[in-house]
Amino acid sequence: MVIDRLSDVTKGVAQAAGLVIPAAMDDGFHDLNGDGQTWRVNIRTLRSGERIAVAEPSALRDEIAQDGAMRTLVPMLLLLPGLFVVIVVIVRTKLAPLTRLASVVDRQTETSLEPLPEDGITNEVLPFVRSINRLIARLKDAISHQRRFVASAAHELRSPLAALSLQAGNLGATITSPEARERLMAFQAGLRRTQRLVEQLLALARSEQGAPEQPAAISLRAMATEVINATIGLAREKDIDLGFERFDELDAVVDVSSVTVVLRNLVDNAVRYTPAGGKVDVSVVQAGGEVMFEVADSGPGIPDAELERVLEPFYRLDHSIASGSGLGLSIVSEIARRTGGRLMLENVAGGFRARYFQPFRQNR
Repeated sequence: MVIDRLSDVTKGVAQAAGLVIPAAMDDGFHDLNGDGQTWRVNIRTLRSGERIAVAEPSALRDEIAQDGAMRTLVPMLLLLPGLFVVIVVIVRTKLAPLTRLASVVDRQTETSLEPLPEDGITNEVLPFVRSINRLIARLKDAISHQRRFVASAAHELRSPLAALSLQAGNLGATITSPEARERLMAFQAGLRRTQRLVEQLLALARSEQGAPEQPAAISLRAMATEVINATIGLAREKDIDLGFERFDELDAVVDVSSVTVVLRNLVDNAVRYTPAGGKVDVSVVQAGGEVMFEVADSGPGIPDAELERVLEPFYRLDHSIASGSGLGLSIVSEIARRTGGRLMLENVAGGFRARYFQPFRQNR
């Protein structure tokens, strides 16, 4: 560092150091070059009128600045990884309760709605969780009302139809006119279709709202035989060859009512949509940890573009001439969603095939 008085005399300490400072230079900071290096010069005028110049090589100043910057930057760079880890740990710890809540919400279904736990929830998020719990309570009430409605509808709709069917049967014994008997037969056919539609609607409502039953042990052969016996009348009317193609003797622990409804709908659909004189084969096969129910028919099949749409309620193919409600496959699809089953529909050579896979536990 050089300190020198400015005067008209050219010789001085600054000049000895190789720096020439003009005496007429204004007060303040200046950058001057001298003796091959750059100087930072500060000029001040004292009260006495004397002027003083303080000069320092810029290289020295830059070195001091760089050293100060490194002393500050290096510790920060060394602390950043540790700081990042600390931030991640803190954020994950604080958000862990929300992650657990998300898992609880994902597991909720319309049949198992439970309030979210409030343990470990921060005060900022707690009002939101309580709002969700109030919403869950309202949903449970609404679903409970719907279930009571379905239970009441089952009685209110079935009883009048059963009474009408009975009265129509009694009336048939007193009718002798061929024309009147023909009209009565059409009326009874309409009643049977209405009864079938009511049963399908109730089955669909139960599959959408009901909780899976406690699995129970059952002989799959006995269950499948019962389903075929319930459909054999319609098969005989159409001269359809209905029977077993392959059967694995198996006593399984499954949701009996759901599996029965699935197989009944698949067999009923196949018989209804197979032309007269056709064939419907039923197979029950163990496939690993699942039991596969296969129903293959010699019917016209379903266009590939409509394989997904036939799972929609009340959707029927334009070319279909069979009587039906368009609910059978919808019920099967809904039961599969609720119980963890899988439904596969595919066109095969000479007909159509429906396969339903249901997880089971073997009865020992």
